[in-house]
Amino acid sequence: MDVELYKKIRKRLLMFYFAAGMNLIMGLWVLSAGGPVASGTRTAIVFVFIAFAALNFYMARKLKKQWDAHLRQQGSGGSDQVQG
Repeated sequence: MDVELYKKIRKRLLMFYFAAGMNLIMGLWVLSAGGPVASGTRTAIVFVFIAFAALNFYMARKLKKQWDAHLRQQGSGGSDQVQG
């Protein structure tokens, strides 16, 4: 088991989750305090933030599945056995 690879993957996962959270917060902020902007424009901006949040969650989940498959292929059984 390569601990450096695990740390790199974990860092990337946390980055995706952080970015997703920030996109959700920004979307809610635009929705609540959008100012004098047309309703359609505000909806489009909020949709973009939510779409990027969904994309970030998807990429994090896909990366975790690939990591788990890699661990199964190595024969270690799961990601909970990695200590880092």
